[in-house]
Amino acid sequence: DTVWDVLRLVDYLKTRDDVDAKRIGLMGISKGGIETYLAAAADKRIAVAAPLIGVQSFRWALENDQWKGRIKTIQSAFDVAAKEAGVTNADSAFVKTFYDHVLPGITDEFDGPTLVPLIAPRPLLVINSDSDPNTPLPGVLECADAARAAYRKIKAEDRFVLRIQEKTAHQVRPESERAVIEWFVKWLKP
Repeated sequence: DTVWDVLRLVDYLKTRDDVDAKRIGLMGISKGGIETYLAAAADKRIAVAAPLIGVQSFRWALENDQWKGRIKTIQSAFDVAAKEAGVTNADSAFVKTFYDHVLPGITDEFDGPTLVPLIAPRPLLVINSDSDPNTPLPGVLECADAARAAYRKIKAEDRFVLRIQEKTAHQVRPESERAVIEWFVKWLKP
């Protein structure tokens, strides 16, 4: 399951008579949230997006030594890469090398603060948590600030919402699940 897979799924949905290709919405949680904003930034056929606990600035996490939470979610791949590189005590420099191998540019030109604004003017609901070690809040806010500026520039502020779950780590609360459903109904229902 990669962004490429999501884009191929959109291709398939467009071939179906029972799908309105102008009303394709995408929601993902955690890694799926990352794939949601990456796919929506890359493909305008995704009409509405809702990445949950996935939006982040990989660069911010590296610069502020807050990358360990995200790495834990892909620990086995990271351990293999570290072993192959002869690294026993990983630091931010090695993590950047690892990221560049797995997702080239994810800490630079393809980082959240650059890509998330590209979703504008399509409706975008971002849900993250205030205590999530995988997606540190300051990096999330960098992405949100960049997105908010893009939506404001085209006078589409109502199409971007950032919702922060308070006192929550890496999980989606029931009220956030309801917010996603309401978001899709608002923007996709005929």
